[in-house]
Amino acid sequence: MTPVPPAYGPAAVLLVDALTDEVVYANGVALRMSGAVHVPLAAGSWVKSAGVRLADGTRLDDADHRLVDLLSVDGVRLVARPDATEGGAHDATLWGMATRMEGAPGTLDRHVLVVLLPQRDDAEDGDGADLQRRAALASDLAFTISDPQLPDDPIVWVNPSFTAVTGYTAQEVVGRNCRFLQGEGTDPEAVARIRTALSADVTIGETLLNYRKDGSPFWNQVVISPVFDELGNVTHRVGVQAEVTARVEADAARRRELVEVRDEKDRLAMIAGVTRRLSELTEPDAILAELPALLAAHFGGWAHVVTVGRRSKPRAVVRTADAGAVDAAAMLSRSPEWALESLPVLDVLRGGTRFTLAPFDIGGDLLAVHGSAEQRAAMVLLGLGSAMVVPLRARHEVLGSVAVVSARPGAFSAADMATLADIGHRAGLAYDNARLYVQERQAATALQDRMLPRLTPVPGLQTAATYLPASRLAAVGGDWFDVIALPDGSTGLMIGDVVGHDMHAAASMGQLRSVLRTLAWEGREPVDVVDRLDDLVRALDIGDLATLVVARLTGEPGTVRRLAYARAGHLPPLLRLPDGRLQVLDGALRTPVGIRPIDALTERVVDVPPGALLVLYTDGLVERYDRSQRDGLHLLQDVVAGLPAGVDAEEARRLVLAAMVGEAHDDDLCLLVVRA
Repeated sequence: MTPVPPAYGPAAVLLVDALTDEVVYANGVALRMSGAVHVPLAAGSWVKSAGVRLADGTRLDDADHRLVDLLSVDGVRLVARPDATEGGAHDATLWGMATRMEGAPGTLDRHVLVVLLPQRDDAEDGDGADLQRRAALASDLAFTISDPQLPDDPIVWVNPSFTAVTGYTAQEVVGRNCRFLQGEGTDPEAVARIRTALSADVTIGETLLNYRKDGSPFWNQVVISPVFDELGNVTHRVGVQAEVTARVEADAARRRELVEVRDEKDRLAMIAGVTRRLSELTEPDAILAELPALLAAHFGGWAHVVTVGRRSKPRAVVRTADAGAVDAAAMLSRSPEWALESLPVLDVLRGGTRFTLAPFDIGGDLLAVHGSAEQRAAMVLLGLGSAMVVPLRARHEVLGSVAVVSARPGAFSAADMATLADIGHRAGLAYDNARLYVQERQAATALQDRMLPRLTPVPGLQTAATYLPASRLAAVGGDWFDVIALPDGSTGLMIGDVVGHDMHAAASMGQLRSVLRTLAWEGREPVDVVDRLDDLVRALDIGDLATLVVARLTGEPGTVRRLAYARAGHLPPLLRLPDGRLQVLDGALRTPVGIRPIDALTERVVDVPPGALLVLYTDGLVERYDRSQRDGLHLLQDVVAGLPAGVDAEEARRLVLAAMVGEAHDDDLCLLVVRA
């Protein structure tokens, strides 16, 4: 760390005996400049080793041009060879300054402190640079000399910069150990490291908090180095100090900013993770179970969600991060009374903000009423030190409360509170959406239940049917089937598919099915039923585009019956005869209902012997993302042809579904199997 302005590199410091012209001390920078020579040595030898000379090229390694004679307190321009200062391929520029140690005891008063400041390449200093600024650079460094041969290693000399920084006069400092600058905020570990280094007679550098005479703190970057005599004994210690308060505070501020950025990143990642997880859930109960578990895992402690509603009973779901308290959390989840007696929860449920603005410690009136004795014991086991509570809100409605509780008082920060508030809002939306999905699904299921007929026994026939919607969220779509015992003793068979898979398609399907049942009940033949339905759809706009098959089975049980059928754009039914032969009923085809027909509709009639199987279906049974309709039709024909002899309608339905659908399907599908 450099104690000088940014235009300069680390300073080289020398202690030169002006009488003998010997360097008796050199700091690490000075030693590196000279190639790590050993001190003491002649100043000229150090200068030569370091390649230091005046800016005009004058050498400083002879008796006529001594380093200490040419330096002034204001400084002079010097140059050094590139490898001496790691300055690059060109000569490095230095500013040289010196301070005579006047007033120092003994022979020290004849010594000179020399400071060499390497100027960096980007420094803008020309021949007319401000001398005052260079003088200020010299005064920025504080120097001390102590005498370890005296009791307590007292300071024997300081330069003016030391007194300016600390506020002590030289008279108040000399004779005292430098520890007088320490105070209550000084790091004892840093002090211990300095003492260890001094005992070992090695150089030590530390940055520590010191105190001025007026008691104000400042950060002091200090390097203390021993000065050895020719016998290797330590005669003095040189301290080079610089006040670096601004830099330390800037570094601390920068670290705080980095921590804040990291914390904010973690906070946003946590919110995103919770949001992503909750968005994957479509069941309200699953969201209520997952949310407190996620919060307890992130914040620690335990978390609970309380929900209320006009049409539902209050609920409390509790989760804990403590494996040893899971039973306590489960017990609190069984009944919400303890939560509904909690002042913070009640305040949130009523739309209050007393407890939602900041975390709070739990105590006093907050512990006065909390359910039964068993519930209070469970909460104590989970921990009651501090808490945060926010509303579970969606679309301007409070659906409940979300809380996180820690056993430690003061466990949560304002940032934690902001995070929980954000999650409470997002979770409220996810929970409300899930409730709406459930309501829609329930409505769709009820509608589908009303729209799809329940197969009733028809004398002389076995029937089995399946309807599967494309969407798992809405159990309704545009496919349907129907089996009707008609007044004349015949049986009407119908299957169809309205374009779409949603509630709109289901509504259209309901209209078409009702009209079809009415037309069939009137005793019309299949071709007339389809023609009349198409006229009504196009004239009255009572339904969307649809494909369908209408069939009428006549005859007595146990005899060969007559099946008349007509198709409006629908896939052909399959008739499996008792001997295993398969007939594809691909005649009597016209355009789908809702599209004006090109040609007049015809009707086809086939015989249905006892034991024959009739299979009607929609395209969802044969089409799949990985299978074309053509391939699906061929597969279905093979499956029906390969059914066991004598198989009943229900078993045939099961076998066909297993072969054609498996566990997944992409479209609504209907399957109707009739055995004569």
